[in-house]
Amino acid sequence: MMRFVPAVLSVVVSLGAAVAYLSLLRVPAIRNHPALYLAGFALGTAIAAAAVWRSARWLNLAALAFSVALLVLGGYFNFVFARLPAPSTVLKVGKAAPDFTLPDATGVAVTLASFRDQRPVVLVFYRGYW
Repeated sequence: MMRFVPAVLSVVVSLGAAVAYLSLLRVPAIRNHPALYLAGFALGTAIAAAAVWRSARWLNLAALAFSVALLVLGGYFNFVFARLPAPSTVLKVGKAAPDFTLPDATGVAVTLASFRDQRPVVLVFYRGYW
């Protein structure tokens, strides 16, 4: 039974990385940095590979296949599937900004076009607290 400890450990590490990522998905520091849980998948894969190297048993091979599958799927999800789409408008230096209307700090709607050719305009975007 001791020869299967690394295989079980690799599955626990890989599943732990997946559960930790999913449970902390609302935390931007975790969600925006997939390297943390991908490193967990890679560690699980390395442990399973060492178990297969030591003893090529069915449980070790299954743990290696499981860890590799999670590593590949996690990499595909974060680097292919979840990529941000290209922006539809690209602003160039020296070009006029597109017109838009947003509420100011007091809630009054302000249009960018109302400031054209009058004075320099500085836009500050901040997260408001309502």
